[in-house]
Amino acid sequence: MTSRRRSEGRCRGFRGFTLIELLVVIGIIGILVALLLPAIQSAREAGRRTQCQNNMRNVGLGILGYANLFGKFPPAGVITDDPGKGNPPPPAIDVPRNQGIVSWHDPTCTPDGAEIPMYRWVFEILPFIDQQDLSNSWTKTGVISGGGAMPFSYLSTMNTQLGQPSNYEISSTPLGVLRCPDDTNSVPGQGNLSYVVNGGFSLWPALPIGWVPAAYDEQAHATSYGGYAGMGWASPTQGWGGNVNVCKKMGVMFLEDYGPAGPQATQMPWNVRTTFAMITDGSSNTILLSENTLAGAGSPSVYSKGAETNWAAPLASFCMFFGPPLICGLQGNCTAGQLQPQGPGVDGPGWALANQVGTYENINYGINLTIKGSFPFSNSNHPGGCNMFFCDGATRFIRTSIDGTVYSKIITPAGSKLPIYARQLPVSQDAFAQ
Repeated sequence: MTSRRRSEGRCRGFRGFTLIELLVVIGIIGILVALLLPAIQSAREAGRRTQCQNNMRNVGLGILGYANLFGKFPPAGVITDDPGKGNPPPPAIDVPRNQGIVSWHDPTCTPDGAEIPMYRWVFEILPFIDQQDLSNSWTKTGVISGGGAMPFSYLSTMNTQLGQPSNYEISSTPLGVLRCPDDTNSVPGQGNLSYVVNGGFSLWPALPIGWVPAAYDEQAHATSYGGYAGMGWASPTQGWGGNVNVCKKMGVMFLEDYGPAGPQATQMPWNVRTTFAMITDGSSNTILLSENTLAGAGSPSVYSKGAETNWAAPLASFCMFFGPPLICGLQGNCTAGQLQPQGPGVDGPGWALANQVGTYENINYGINLTIKGSFPFSNSNHPGGCNMFFCDGATRFIRTSIDGTVYSKIITPAGSKLPIYARQLPVSQDAFAQ
């Protein structure tokens, strides 16, 4: 009986897999999975990149909404200062040396308590990104016991009205639109930020300081290569006014410095705001926003002068991205002719140093770093490039391999109006638009 059943089973086709056949099937399945996984990962990355672009677009449109309403772009950040104090003691008020902004970013200066970091550009656009309530609850200044106005920091835990959140509570509130899904350096439940504004080629126009990138987080403060570099964008005889006149043509949003009473008082003469009319190279050729995974919530560090950071921290290396100072050479002399056109259709060779593949100056190099504020240059977790939002409202993916001269030109809003020793020739959109 058993023999007959086995025979009938074979005749009807009921035969099990042999070991070799099973191994072949498993191998085929493994090959198919291996082929499908990259496609699945690529689709997921494309989805995250698209969401990142959508968030960036909403943030960028918020800035443009502010600029359309007020006729000028908001400040990149606001810091108050007492001109009567400083370390070392400041000279006359018409020389912006060792003022609040410089004290927060020059390693030779130490904030003495007179400087108060108030807020960055994100606060200014809260009403334009559907966060009117947070904007209404923010406290810019309060009245001190003597009757004078006192500016409030973004870290202030004081409340001026019962039931109203403090600035620290507000700035620590996570806002999804401010974060790129690919920003793996963000801190869960904190005031993260993945986007920074175009600050040009120096930390501050009035007293230009360049940030030289380095291999490791702390190396920027420990070696002769990484660190800070003075940048001479104007001749010494022109002073801070000459620097401002040049630097305001090289970025879109800048830090602002105010007196002890904050923005309600008269602003310092070296503050500058960009208008649409000042973007003479064309809004479609000028970057407004870039990604940066080291710009948001972070613990106190050497880069923040020991302060906690979030989306409201108005510190230069947290709220802006810059072009590397090496375009002016190791000595930082931007007037030496290295940037001057070399002939018809030939740009100065220095501009090419703004993006060098395989060096610290390359877009996305900062992904190798972890401490917030250590790399104020364009970087993202996207393979091969970085999302950037332009002043015309377009979001583009800029490759890490972009020519440094082209990259310099799309950072600079008025390169055609620069002094002859740094003048830029027109840029072709075919070189960056995709």
